[in-house]
Amino acid sequence: MRLLLSTILSLTSFIPSILAARDMQDDLMAERLRPKKYVLSIGIQHFQDELWRDLRFAGKDARDIYQSFLSEQTGFDGGQVLNSTEQRGITRSEITKAFDRIAEANRNEDDTVVVYLSTHGTVGYKKNGQIGRYVITSDTDSKRLADTALDYDELIERFNQLKSRKKVLILAFCHSGVGKSALTASMKRALARLKSSFFEEPMQSHSEGSIILTASGWREPAIEDDKLENDVYTHFLIKGFQQDMNSDGAVSITEAHQYAAQQTYKWTSGRQRPSAILELLGADPVIIAGKVKKSETASIYSLLDRFSGLQVLIDGQEKGTLEKGLVVPEGKVRLTLKDPGSSKVVTDRVVNFEAGREYSVANFLIPQLPNTLTLGVDNFYIADQVTRDGYLPTQNSGFRLNYRRDELISIYDLDLSLSYFPSVREEINATSSQSITQTRTLLRGGAQLGLRDPVRFLSTDDRAIRSELRWAAGPSFLYVDRQVDEIAFYQRDASYFTGGLQLTTGLDVILSYHLVKFSLELNGGFYQNFADEGPSVLSVLSANASIGTFW
Repeated sequence: MRLLLSTILSLTSFIPSILAARDMQDDLMAERLRPKKYVLSIGIQHFQDELWRDLRFAGKDARDIYQSFLSEQTGFDGGQVLNSTEQRGITRSEITKAFDRIAEANRNEDDTVVVYLSTHGTVGYKKNGQIGRYVITSDTDSKRLADTALDYDELIERFNQLKSRKKVLILAFCHSGVGKSALTASMKRALARLKSSFFEEPMQSHSEGSIILTASGWREPAIEDDKLENDVYTHFLIKGFQQDMNSDGAVSITEAHQYAAQQTYKWTSGRQRPSAILELLGADPVIIAGKVKKSETASIYSLLDRFSGLQVLIDGQEKGTLEKGLVVPEGKVRLTLKDPGSSKVVTDRVVNFEAGREYSVANFLIPQLPNTLTLGVDNFYIADQVTRDGYLPTQNSGFRLNYRRDELISIYDLDLSLSYFPSVREEINATSSQSITQTRTLLRGGAQLGLRDPVRFLSTDDRAIRSELRWAAGPSFLYVDRQVDEIAFYQRDASYFTGGLQLTTGLDVILSYHLVKFSLELNGGFYQNFADEGPSVLSVLSANASIGTFW
């Protein structure tokens, strides 16, 4: 008995340890699954080739950026900093290996990844003979750019391949030939012979959720400043990490960039205008510091200087310009953007803003294609058997033509439809002893006002396939034409017309790049009965499928 009691006591003494180990394991699992924040900060200021003068603050820029992201305020989990010193430089190989390490750490698509790069930029011939952009590393040879410099397109490709949906690439250099840039003599002559400007904003395809920020426009220098002891843009970007411009409790990268862009422009007297290569696709903010407070508002912004002066109207009421971003109400609203100089309407469309999210104005400047025309099949069914058997064709399948104009009336779409059910000649039992032969034709049409909402899980990230749910309601009509063969029948021919209400729910699948739209719909309707028999109100169900285009 004593032995048994001793054994039980020994076993129970392990229970707290077992529970503690399980809790520790749960904590480790939760930590592994938690979205992380990583930063890769690179500053190159010493160069072997004499064409590129040493920079004064690129190394300090990288350290300052890295320390800012790892501060208690920003709360990043870690990362890497590569900054050259007088004893060593940063090679192209080291940068590619650093990207490999950050890609290995970035295992969760909900992670946030920020990559910062401060160095010289230039342009030169690629191996295929075309002119391209290059990022200068410490071991770059101006006579062998393609073999020794970091190809700009390769940098973008590595950035886009990162798994994270929220990633930011900050480029503190330029390709203008001045400031933090230098061109070979042969390249200057080649660019001078070009009939069109090489320095146009690139149109590479970027990942959903990526933001690429530049310290200057493509024709402008990126400037270092002795008073600031930093690259000008980098200095104000770090200060921007403390600027909660929309007062939502958090600082996003777009807020920090907007602040930095404004201050850089002022500091350099307009010589340097930070910009974005491509604005954010989507609306999830990349939070740098703080935590978004629960609110019933969203915000709209522009990273591109040429759009920052646009006037914003919500449901016809002026809200200001996009210079510092604007807070907008949650829900479906009519968004109008105007050029303040000419008062020309740049865009006028319905937008469904979600609370706590940021929206790039670039998403709303894409030309709308509001007209849709589809052709398909329609299947029609009346619940009342007497009416169905006596007046309608047995096979109620026909052709349907539908036109829709998006957002024609405020936030509502207008649908116009017409369905034709071909003539059917058939024999029916008029009485228990008499049958008659008749030909019956059916038309159905109507007008509806409706709303649409996106279905994200049925859409692709690149927007090649979009899906939308639709709800609509409006007046509808039925027209029945009936011709009876038997002369003895008391009513040889007759036409019936009746009106009612139709309710619709549907799904549209849009192939954006091919201008093709597929539609599936279910309809319910109520019509005044046109026959003497049966109920006074007819209940109707129909289903249709169609395909068409939009413009």
